[in-house]
Amino acid sequence: MRNEPVAEGLPAGGGRRQRGTGIRKVPLSRPERRAELFDAVLALLSEVGYERLTMDLVARRARVGKASLYQRWPSKAHLVVAAMERYRPEVPRRDAGSFVEDIRQLLTAYTASWSVLDRGLLIALLEGSRRDPELARLRRERLATPVKDSIEAALDRAVRRGEIPDRVDAGLLADLPFAVIFSHVLVRDENPGPGLVDRFVDGILAPLLDVPNSRDPRT
Repeated sequence: MRNEPVAEGLPAGGGRRQRGTGIRKVPLSRPERRAELFDAVLALLSEVGYERLTMDLVARRARVGKASLYQRWPSKAHLVVAAMERYRPEVPRRDAGSFVEDIRQLLTAYTASWSVLDRGLLIALLEGSRRDPELARLRRERLATPVKDSIEAALDRAVRRGEIPDRVDAGLLADLPFAVIFSHVLVRDENPGPGLVDRFVDGILAPLLDVPNSRDPRT
């Protein structure tokens, strides 16, 4: 679950600042201070989107000097991806014994910390990636690649075990789990959770692969 966003720290009327809203003197090298900054980045990203997000907005919301941001992150894209990485779920690489259980394990870990912030973040990242090649590259390399590698490793194990029937397109099969998750998030505006994971694994993936004795997704 994401932390609550920090106070905005915007100027009060007449140019005067409210008490406690000036630049905080705690250095960004401190883990707790950096966590506050990343919380502010994610809150703003969800609220205004990637295009309207600026280093000035982040500096005001997090009560930090803009120069301090640029000293550590050369661009908005680097700062956004760094903030996203802090909350990136730990991708399981353990062999769960079968492809369907590998995917259940992966999706369960991915959706476990999903919060109300995540839909806005996902939309902001996808929209921002259309216009900012640097964001698109960093998102692929640092956010998407670990998940992609985990799925491909599970698929390789499944192929070696003979779990993937010849009639099944293995490449599209690797895309299917997150296509379902993102459809529910982006199209249906639903938060994913264990129920959706089990419905997909037991109601779609297991029957597709002719896995016997799969759970009844209706229970």
